[in-house]
Parts: sequence; structure tokens; C-alpha cells
Amino acid sequence: MCQRSIAIHSENPHIKQLFVLVTASLAKGLSALANGKSTYSASAMEKYSQDIFGRVAEIDNAFKNINITLEYLGKNTYTNSEYSFSEHHALHVENFLLRLTSVVDRSYLLAGSTMLMENSNIERLGGNGRVYKELKDFSPSSSEILKNMEDAIGHLREPRNKVAHQAGYSSKNLCILQAIENSKIESISIKQITDTMSYDDIKELVIADSLEKLQSAASALDGLVTELINSLSFVYSGLLKGT
Repeated sequence: MCQRSIAIHSENPHIKQLFVLVTASLAKGLSALANGKSTYSASAMEKYSQDIFGRVAEIDNAFKNINITLEYLGKNTYTNSEYSFSEHHALHVENFLLRLTSVVDRSYLLAGSTMLMENSNIERLGGNGRVYKELKDFSPSSSEILKNMEDAIGHLREPRNKVAHQAGYSSKNLCILQAIENSKIESISIKQITDTMSYDDIKELVIADSLEKLQSAASALDGLVTELINSLSFVYSGLLKGT
């Protein structure tokens, strides 16, 4: 399956327009550092722009890690490794599940920072709910997009929670691979499996199944992040009008 390119959201025109204020703030910080000062003074708009840009950069970093994970999930062999294919594959699926939900959480943080909510309120437990409550009045369309994000990964919540709190990732075909890999000798039952379908063919099934489910979820979230940024752009554009 061909992997769809994921956008660099910090390159979104609505975010990119803030970069002049971000660089102004960074320049002041570097100047203070060069002069041996531990603090520096930036305008409220510069600090706000840097916060927003930072939130979007965090989302981009999550997507970058997702892309790297998808690249590894497409491999049918891991050369020069003492670990089996199934162990590698399960690890990368687990990493994907954790990274994907982090995109949603970071999108809530972006919305919260856009509304000037305190970090202490949005970064602690229950922060997503507080952001959503405020956002419903502030920008109903944006709150609907966050709901769509939750729906887009709803089918992956259960396996993600198992990975995070209970056990590692597994699937029927992955278990078959593990049985073959862990078999020291080819038993009658293992031979019955490999006579029906080869080990390599089962690997290809596992890879195709993982990529089909996970790539579509990543692509859906990617589009929704763009929608979220665009829906909040009235705030960023309004900010620049005052400069």
C-alpha cells in the first residue's frame, strides 16, 4: 500500500504567518543568552505566537514519529537483529497506537493555548474535557473537529489502552507467526500451518493488515489537524491585524 504524505502543519499559512513574531521572540532570547542573562522580555503577542507555533511543532513531531513507525511496519525482515519479525512488528504497532493518540491530545492543547487557557488547566488530567467545554462556545466548528478526531481513532482506543495499561499488541496472524518462530523443531501442528500458507506469506498478511488499518487512521487525523488549524485561523489572523 502506498503511504499518503502527511502535511507539515507548521507550514500551514495560518501558522506560518506567526513566524515573524516567533523569530522576534527567539532573537530576544538568544540576545539575552549571549549577554549572560537568564531572562528576557518579549511582547504578549510574541509569547502567544511562540506558544501556538510550539503546539503545532509538537503535533508535527508526533506525525514524524508515526511516519517512521509506518516505514518500519512495511518491512518484512529486520536484518542484523536478534529479535524475531513478530517482536519487531508488535513493538512498532504499539508505538504507533501511543503516538496516534498523542496527536489528538496535542490538538486539544493547541486549541486550549489558542484560547489562552492556562497550561496548568490543560496539561493535567481532565484537560481535554476542560478544553472541549470552553471550545464549544469559543468556536463550535473547532469543537466538532476535535470530536471527529476522537471518532477517527475510536476503533483503536481499546488496543491502545491495552498496550498502555495491560498487555502488548497481538493479533491472530501475529500469534501464528510467533508460534512458528518459537518452535524449535517443526512439529506436526506447525507443519500443518506452513503447508497451508508459508511463513513469508503470513508475514505479508500481517504487514498488509496493519498498514491498511493504521495508515487510514493517520491520514484521517492529518486532515482533521489541518481542519482544526483552519477553523482557528480567525484568532491568528486577528492577532496579526493588531501588529
